[in-house]
Amino acid sequence: MDFPALITFLAALALHNDKPWFAEHRPTYERLRGEWLTFVGQVIAGIAQFDASVGVVSPKDALFRINRDMRFARDKRPYKTTFSAAICPQGRTSGLPVYYFHITETGALLIAGGVYMPEPAILGQIRQHIAKHPERLAAALADPAFAAAFGTLARERLKRPPQGYDETTPGIKFIKLKSFTAGCEPQDWLARREHLADEIVATCRALFPLIHWLRAALAGSSDPGYLSPQEVDRLAGLGA
Repeated sequence: MDFPALITFLAALALHNDKPWFAEHRPTYERLRGEWLTFVGQVIAGIAQFDASVGVVSPKDALFRINRDMRFARDKRPYKTTFSAAICPQGRTSGLPVYYFHITETGALLIAGGVYMPEPAILGQIRQHIAKHPERLAAALADPAFAAAFGTLARERLKRPPQGYDETTPGIKFIKLKSFTAGCEPQDWLARREHLADEIVATCRALFPLIHWLRAALAGSSDPGYLSPQEVDRLAGLGA
């Protein structure tokens, strides 16, 4: 993947975000998109080594369109200035746990995952799971690789407990969260671009305890398939 060319294209698109410019430069876009599809496929294959469920995802299904949805937007620029991908067995727009990464017009790389601003039904299931089994989320966040890569979950939260909960509810600081995501922005990644797919895969591996916990939460609080971080490592061949 020619990442410098991708950033150059996105930076120019940010300056000339209109249909005539994009039409003129569509051949460059199509070439870069093809390279991005191949790159995303490499990342999917790597993640599937420890999370077999993503093996069903095709690169095309993981990609977001570069066209912006302007139907209800005040910003009428027609194109996004990022290349991005969301890897989820149920589909990138399902609202279920995803591995996500993008590159922006400034050359910033974000690697993240989880469930972002879930719909009320999904949010309700996650909150119920936390209240019944707070130790399971604590175990996922205590995973050494997760803690080293991300620290904890994104911190945007309600000021007061949601309806049905109070300050004494187990795990209330997490029940107040609006999203259940973690992410990082690796610095100087262009210098390591030949190994970027491996770096993204390794970061997604660190995310796996969160992804697995969310899947368990949405499968039901008594999910018999729940695995501790230690069991996850053992099954992935990373533990003793």
